[in-house]
Amino acid sequence: MNNKQLLKIMPESTQLPYYVDTASGRVITREASNLPFVYWPNGLPCVEANAYMLKLWSKHLSRRTRGGTIAEYAKNISPIIRFCFNNKINFTELTDNRFTQFINSLNIRTTAGDSIRTTNSILTIGRRTIAFLSFIEEYHFIDNLIGSQGCSIVIESKSFSFYTKSGQNKKLYWHHSSFPQPSPIKSKSPVSIDVVKKLKLSALKTSDKHLRLRRKVMLFAYEITGGRRVEIVHLKVKDIIEALNTNDSSPLLSMFTAKKGKIRKVPVPRGFLQDCMFYVDMSRKRIIRNTIGLKNDHGYLLINHRTGKPLKAETLTGEMNRLCQISNVDTSLGHGHLFRHGFITRIMVDLISRHNINNKDEFRRALINSEALKLELQQYTGHSNSTSLDTYIDLAFNEITNYKETMSTVMVIRSTELMFEKLILETEEAALHNTITSDVIDKMQTIIHQFRESVLMNNED
Repeated sequence: MNNKQLLKIMPESTQLPYYVDTASGRVITREASNLPFVYWPNGLPCVEANAYMLKLWSKHLSRRTRGGTIAEYAKNISPIIRFCFNNKINFTELTDNRFTQFINSLNIRTTAGDSIRTTNSILTIGRRTIAFLSFIEEYHFIDNLIGSQGCSIVIESKSFSFYTKSGQNKKLYWHHSSFPQPSPIKSKSPVSIDVVKKLKLSALKTSDKHLRLRRKVMLFAYEITGGRRVEIVHLKVKDIIEALNTNDSSPLLSMFTAKKGKIRKVPVPRGFLQDCMFYVDMSRKRIIRNTIGLKNDHGYLLINHRTGKPLKAETLTGEMNRLCQISNVDTSLGHGHLFRHGFITRIMVDLISRHNINNKDEFRRALINSEALKLELQQYTGHSNSTSLDTYIDLAFNEITNYKETMSTVMVIRSTELMFEKLILETEEAALHNTITSDVIDKMQTIIHQFRESVLMNNED
């Protein structure tokens, strides 16, 4: 059986017809970069699946980072496309028995007897397939393919409860009798301090100076901003400069938010911003000049050192994996997103302390009832739904013991830790690369000056 991926991502410049201007008769197009194009296993386009992609495109779902949310939908309906192709049937010819057979076929096992997919993955595929088949009904103008009564595939409506400021709410979802029971969601712990230190030391061992500087900025960006990988590659030099030009003890850095496409402000130590500018002055400017030219500078902080183009999110993942390999750290323990878990957990601890919150339930109620608290969390983390923060609430209360610092003191502590860490890193880098002693001394004096400036500003606040 051919198991090649059934989709390709359209290029950045893709434009698709959107509507016809009746006054001029001109076809108006809309940008469709990174929209998935879906195929049957024999390489022919799957018309119904691509019509479904267009429907998702019309809803303005995310296509960032190789197709984004729409690509996830395409991947989740790929198994039913493959199933129908292998069984030589149309989507409209599916029956309840066939659908049950399809769901059971998803539970593939290795020769050792281990499941390739988790039950939660099977549930996601099953529910996305139901949504796709509902679209098939609409596309073919039929009403008896899938539904709760009198249909070829019988599904039932279920619901779960959640709480908002307005009280208890219910969300409906579709269920089929063949669906497995959901497995418990395993929460990932934040990246450990030991792993962070190992990754930073491995970054210092990079022989290429420009790559070494970029890796240091990347690691600090993950740690200090709590950004998703796509958000970190969207950091811009002008925003770094703008934050540096303020008089705040913890300048607010503008960050693109992946889920909503909006901009949020995240407080960061001044030393981090100056590290970014050191990379800009020592590496980035020279590379841009020698590749795309300064006139064509796109403004993104992290760049491909061969082409001068903005760094892709996938490159960050590859870089983190390489640093893990050098450090002898399992990639699952040094994944970039675990830095985000650590960042959000620290933010939670800060908020719990500042608002004198005593337990988890009290904090959850505060999130529901306090617009100010909710907005503050959204500003720092980029989460649009406070219910998705439950895991971090548990992690934060596990770390809250004896934690009674104010927010300004917390920032001083972070600045202190960052200063000593940078001093250690600079001396180790000097030893590794035989840096001239006077240069090392100048760097250390700069770091100490930055720290003094940060402490003075915090005391003024």
